[in-house]
Amino acid sequence: MKYAVLSADELFVSMAELLAIIKRDASFFTGVAVFEGESRNVARRSSTIKYTGEVLAISEDSKEIVDAVRGKCFSVKPNVIMGSGKDEFQQAYSEVLKAIKPSRNCDVLDLIFTDGVIIAGIREEERDTKSMLVHSKKPFSQSGTMDPFTSRLLVNLANPKSLVCDPFVGLGSILLESAWIGYKCLGSDVDLKALDKARKNLDFFGYQCELLQSSATAMPYREVEAIVTDPPYGRSSSAKGESLDMLYEDFFFNSAELLMEKGKLVFATGSNLEWRDKIKSAGLRVLSIHFIYLHKSLSRKIYVVEKP
Repeated sequence: MKYAVLSADELFVSMAELLAIIKRDASFFTGVAVFEGESRNVARRSSTIKYTGEVLAISEDSKEIVDAVRGKCFSVKPNVIMGSGKDEFQQAYSEVLKAIKPSRNCDVLDLIFTDGVIIAGIREEERDTKSMLVHSKKPFSQSGTMDPFTSRLLVNLANPKSLVCDPFVGLGSILLESAWIGYKCLGSDVDLKALDKARKNLDFFGYQCELLQSSATAMPYREVEAIVTDPPYGRSSSAKGESLDMLYEDFFFNSAELLMEKGKLVFATGSNLEWRDKIKSAGLRVLSIHFIYLHKSLSRKIYVVEKP
C-alpha cells in the first residue's frame, strides 16, 4: 500500500490531482491519501502532491508503529497534520526513535499524524518543484501568464495517454509542463507574435511541440485525447470581434467535435464566470470544478470536462 501527502493549501484540488494521476480509488485522511498499486512518478510529476511512499503501518496504537520499524535504520521525518492529540504523537515519536537506528544515510521514515492515527512509511518520491521554478524563468512572460504550478496541475487533471492540445497557447506555459511530463504537445493561437514567443520559450528548454496559427473556435485538428488550456476571461476579452460568451460557446462545440470518447477538456477561467450550461449544450459533461486562489485579488476556477 502507498501513501501520498497532499498540499494543505489546495487540499481538494490535490485530492483530485492524485486520483487523476493514479487512475484508481484512494482512501483519504486529512492531508494524506493511501492507495494500492504503483506510485512511481506520482509525486514527481505533480503540482500539489508533496511526497509518496510505501506504507509500513497505520494505527492508533503507537506500539504497532514501533513494532513495524523496530531495529531498522531510518532518517525520521515527523509530520503532524492534525494538531489535536499532538502530545500523544510526541510520545510515539520518542518511542520510535528509541526503537530504530537513526541515521541520515538510511531511508526516510515518514511519521504522519492525522485524524487520530499515525501513518508510518518509507518515502519513495518527492514533488519536483525545481523544474517548475526553472520553467517560471522562461525568456518571455507577461502579467497574467499562467504559472508553472497551475499549468502542471491542469495537465495532470486531464492525464491523457500521450497527447495534450492547447488551443489558447499564449506564451506556451501549459505546453512547457506537458512536454516536461513527457506528452506529445500541440498548440495553436490566433496571435502570431504569441506563437513566436511560445516557440522561443519551448526552444529555450529544449522541448518540441507542434505550433499552428488557428482560432480556438475552429481548431484544425483530428481527434485529440485532451484539450488543456487557459482561455481569455477578462471582461474586455474577445477574438475576431466575438463576445466572451460566444467565444466560449464556439470553443465548447469545437472541443466536443474534436475530443475522443472519454477525452478530457480541462480549462481555467475567472472565478466569477459560469459555463456549465454552455458545456452541457455542447454535449459535454462537467466532472468537477475546482477553485485556485492565487492571491487576494485573483482566483481561478478550473473545469474538468469529459466527452461522454
